Amino acid sequence: MRHFIIIMLVATLFAGCGRESRRSEIEQRREALRHHQDSSLQAAQQELAVVDSTLEAVKAEYDGLKAEVEEHRRQLCATEEELTRLTLLGLRRDSLKMQWELLGAKISYIRQQQAEN
Repeated sequence: MRHFIIIMLVATLFAGCGRESRRSEIEQRREALRHHQDSSLQAAQQELAVVDSTLEAVKAEYDGLKAEVEEHRRQLCATEEELTRLTLLGLRRDSLKMQWELLGAKISYIRQQQAEN
């Protein structure tokens, strides 16, 4: 009988320790998730700032070149190099625009996840 009580006491102690360590483990994982979300958000915001400034510069360059190329087209003296450069700038602008939108969506998603947690 005495051995049974000792065994039950030891089993109870181990069971209690298991619950506490799981709670601790869950809290550690929550903290790691918060840290990961914060660092991901900060990285995305920094990348968005770079993409935004690059996009604005490419847009300005594209708009300026487009006006010039349109004038040359009207005069029928547009060169292949001008047209190719304009096309490549348009592709670069569109690529940056997609990147900008994707980063904005990523930031919104991270903020939504943070609000839910």
